[in-house]
Amino acid sequence: MNVLVVLLLVSTLAASPFPLPTAQTSAFRGMPIALSVQLKNQNGTPIENATVYFFHETHNELLGTAITNSTGVAQFIWMIPLIHELGFVQLNATFRGDPERYLLPSMVPIPLTIFAQIQNQINVTDETGEPIGSVVRIGQRLFFHTLITDDNSNPLVGVTVQFIMEPNQILAQKTTLQSGPLIFSCILNQTAEAHIIFTIKSFNQGYYNGTEYSFEFWIQNFTVHFIGLPTFWHPSNGYFLQGRLDTSSGQALANASIELLLESGVLLKTTQTENNGRFHFDLYDVIELIQSNRYFILRYNGNPGYSRTKSIIGIIASPPHNPFIQSIEPTLSLIWLPILHQISIITVSCITIGTSLLTLKMKRSTKRIISH
Repeated sequence: MNVLVVLLLVSTLAASPFPLPTAQTSAFRGMPIALSVQLKNQNGTPIENATVYFFHETHNELLGTAITNSTGVAQFIWMIPLIHELGFVQLNATFRGDPERYLLPSMVPIPLTIFAQIQNQINVTDETGEPIGSVVRIGQRLFFHTLITDDNSNPLVGVTVQFIMEPNQILAQKTTLQSGPLIFSCILNQTAEAHIIFTIKSFNQGYYNGTEYSFEFWIQNFTVHFIGLPTFWHPSNGYFLQGRLDTSSGQALANASIELLLESGVLLKTTQTENNGRFHFDLYDVIELIQSNRYFILRYNGNPGYSRTKSIIGIIASPPHNPFIQSIEPTLSLIWLPILHQISIITVSCITIGTSLLTLKMKRSTKRIISH
């Protein structure tokens, strides 16, 4: 009986778990790759408990074996050696047949191209050569010492490297030489954004795959403040508070955590700013606290390099004038109510003690009368 071997080649580097096409595919050395084949007979029925051999034809060596499962699939994980040569190689999966089950031998080729990942060794320093952290200052010059190597730490020559300030401003482009690392530099002037991202991008060269490395920095003591406060509620829409968090240069601060507190420091709610710096608090669940307090604190605790800031706001828990709500004009009416008067009556009594002492004792009483 003839058997059919169906190849399913799955690399662990693939973006999805679906099998790669049976045509030439790729993998990275130093990484594992899953070689999977399916064994079927001429009627399409899977063949179980069959041994499949995986060969490296280019090196003329056996990589390993695997046994087919109930669906006829055999899988072998090959860890590609880090010292493996780059470029095209030919593998195959072979079933040597099974006379007891009247199964003939079968083989399927596995074409493969092996790549290497470019490595970027980057150190960021100041003018004195001291390492720099994530917080920098205006007027400071940054130096990016960049060494481009292969996956075995061997320097690569002729690789194009770009120095980029995000979102996509190319500051410099150089080509690697044998003399040592490339050096990119940048000075932070007054127009620098509060949050800066630099990217070192190396491009593909032959069988070497390019890479990108990014570095985030925050300008030291970059001031931020709340603007557009307060904007409050409409009774039919519920209670809310919204505003915007900006830097001193007017740049919106995105993804910043904002806190709403009572004046006493008790935390009520937290929220995040959107890409445009705007934030929104729904207050319907804390309305009793809103109505019983007059002043509140909006607070931003700051990210590295950003100054903390807070704003004390006053909230009047009553709806503003709205054209969709009918205004009620109060009226005054004259009414007559009884008037309550008080008259004090003082009585004096004389008490004689002996012949020479006279004491006056005064008693005060109040009587109420109604006048009409």
